[in-house]
Amino acid sequence: MDKNDQAGQGDAPATGDPSDNDQPSDNEPAGQSPIREQAARARDLGERWIGQLQEMIDQAGRQAGPALRDVAAKAAELAAVAAQNAGPVAHKAANVTGAVGDKLAARSKDLAADLRRAAEAARHSVAPEDTSAEGTPAEQSKADDAPKV
Repeated sequence: MDKNDQAGQGDAPATGDPSDNDQPSDNEPAGQSPIREQAARARDLGERWIGQLQEMIDQAGRQAGPALRDVAAKAAELAAVAAQNAGPVAHKAANVTGAVGDKLAARSKDLAADLRRAAEAARHSVAPEDTSAEGTPAEQSKADDAPKV
């Protein structure tokens, strides 16, 4: 008996032809080998695509770096100019706000004083009429303190 005639060694030809891999081996069920080959091809293709995509991302990062630094520098310059211009405007606004606030406070105090004087005058003009009708002011306060049922 020849060594190649032993069980399991002479079943598949060893020609090296890739099309020979389409045949199922002894330990694979029929129909599984083409699926595995398709999966292997898809995996290889996906790995190549991922590699190409990673290379494109790296290249974009290398090319975009200087442009991004220029944009960031310009943004910093614009922010500095805006801050310089905003400072005096903010001081002017604060001064105007202070002056307007002072005027408003003075008007409010005058209005409050006028309202108090008017209320006091109304109380004095109504008080003599009410006391004559109901009695003395001491009697009025006692009547107001009485419990209401």
